[in-house]
Amino acid sequence: MKVTTYDQLMAEQARAAVKTSGAHHSSWNGKVGATNPDRKVHGVAEWDHTINYSDRTVTAPLKEMFANARVHHQTPETLRSYRSAIKTVHHENTHLLAEDGTEPGDGKAAFQNLPEQALEEGITEVHSYDTLNQYIDELGLEEIAPGIKSVEARTSYDHYTPAARRFSEVIGREAGVEPSEVVRRLAVVNAEQKFRVAAEMLYESSDLPGKVPEQERDAAIRRIEESMKPSMSGLKALKEEPDPDKKRRTSAKAGAASAEAGLAEVDKLSKEWGQPAPEARVERAVAAEQGRENGQAPQEAGPQATDGATPPELPADLATAVHASRSGSEPLSSASRLGEDRMGSRRSGTQASPERGPELQR
Repeated sequence: MKVTTYDQLMAEQARAAVKTSGAHHSSWNGKVGATNPDRKVHGVAEWDHTINYSDRTVTAPLKEMFANARVHHQTPETLRSYRSAIKTVHHENTHLLAEDGTEPGDGKAAFQNLPEQALEEGITEVHSYDTLNQYIDELGLEEIAPGIKSVEARTSYDHYTPAARRFSEVIGREAGVEPSEVVRRLAVVNAEQKFRVAAEMLYESSDLPGKVPEQERDAAIRRIEESMKPSMSGLKALKEEPDPDKKRRTSAKAGAASAEAGLAEVDKLSKEWGQPAPEARVERAVAAEQGRENGQAPQEAGPQATDGATPPELPADLATAVHASRSGSEPLSSASRLGEDRMGSRRSGTQASPERGPELQR
């Protein structure tokens, strides 16, 4: 819907955000208020899903924009004030986007953590800034303020946005999608879900789906998710950095490090799940031994027996399991060949059983 008044803009702000992002829904409750004038903020999306705007930097410029509707040749400074106000509206509405069955308020506890807060604010700002012209078109605001799409809006969260951009670039490169699509996918979920969605993208684009059992998928994704958070934990303190170039570089490095940590965890998982389980090794050894008895060549690459040569001897633990399999009895889980120094240990009398050691878990 093309709006022609300030009240219409307020009524359509959430719908336009959903349309621009492709989100499932907005959780905006339909209420708009004013921020505390003592706070230096342009807008706030509250946890009850109310949106508050600064009277000075958002509400007043937007009401002026409609009062001067269709006036051409306004100064760049005036147009910038209008565009920056609209960007704030887009930003706060992006905070309230959500997936089916979820609400932004579900992420309140996670938002108290520094990494989640950094990614939430950084992604929200990148999305609202980069898609602002689409938002303006959806609302028809170029007709209200001719030239509003040709000026730059003020930026916010310059200690978070470089990290969010680099994070999205690395994830997108690895997942084979554009960084803008990574940003969009993260923007439409709440603060608790953003790292998880990024982890899922890395997981699905790797070789893990072919290695990790389905019942272990969530645990693997959680490991990737958690590995990415530490690198983002120091960004809030970066807000006080006086050198803007150093702030930008440090933030960008943190974003790249976060994504790279996720990739490192993917590689670690791939190696772990690439190692065959002990049962699988026994099954392959049994099959290979039976194949040799039947005159068949082994199916796996490895030393081959030459004509007239004795087949290679199996390792002691596998030979024990193979023997038990061929005899038709179930192999003992603790079966192993005794060493020479233990050959005399089978004597009468009560023997103390060794304590069971820790089992390997994935």
